[in-house]
Amino acid sequence: MTQQLEIGGPPRKGHKVPAPRGRYKARGVVLHAMKYGERKLIVHIFTAQYGRRSYITKLSTTNSGRGLYQPLFIVDFDAWAGRGELHHIEQPQMAFRLSELPFDIVKSTIALFLSELLYRLIQDGEADGGLYRFIEESVAELDGMGEGTANFHLWFLVRLTEYMGYAPQDNYAEGYALDYRNGTYTAELPTHTLAMPPAEAGLFHRLNASRVEDLGTIGLSREQRVSMLERLTDLYGFHTDAIYNVNSLRILSEIF
Repeated sequence: MTQQLEIGGPPRKGHKVPAPRGRYKARGVVLHAMKYGERKLIVHIFTAQYGRRSYITKLSTTNSGRGLYQPLFIVDFDAWAGRGELHHIEQPQMAFRLSELPFDIVKSTIALFLSELLYRLIQDGEADGGLYRFIEESVAELDGMGEGTANFHLWFLVRLTEYMGYAPQDNYAEGYALDYRNGTYTAELPTHTLAMPPAEAGLFHRLNASRVEDLGTIGLSREQRVSMLERLTDLYGFHTDAIYNVNSLRILSEIF
């Protein structure tokens, strides 16, 4: 199902799609929003149909509109393409209700980290239906989960490797290391440094095979979580330096 990686990393599975014209409807996940002038926002949204796009929207007089554009919120909206690169959003609304994500500090911190990571990884105009479905389903899972929340970001990063093209071959055996330079599990720890030792390699394999509802059964200490996050950061860093620009990575390490 996965392919062996070449040194330097494989191409992304996403593909460029033409920008939509005229008026259209879309659904997407909010990756990043920043204020533009006094009453506007520029919002970067990864849409199901059109890939990642940049939009401009007006804030209401009560500033309530900004609340729709929080990290990983899923929004339905009408849009229209003007002459510039920025499309305009009209009539935005939440695609589905999030009951905990906006109010739980742990879940909102995870959402901040993941949205910033995805913002760095997904390029403008790049569409990937499988990746979009994975993200939307993961947002719903994170919002509703109880036990195991502290492991969610590790699970997401592991599963995301499949959609980024970074996943290793499925040749794991107990006690194997993970050589992520060559994209394979190995019986011996490689001499180079681009590898996870057996403990982290085993956790990688377990997380990859787990469902969200199983994460509460994976007991990890804070030190184990930090170590695994460092290993995953190295794995992503081998393929792209984008992860080193994620400012919330430090915050995540401090909380977990």
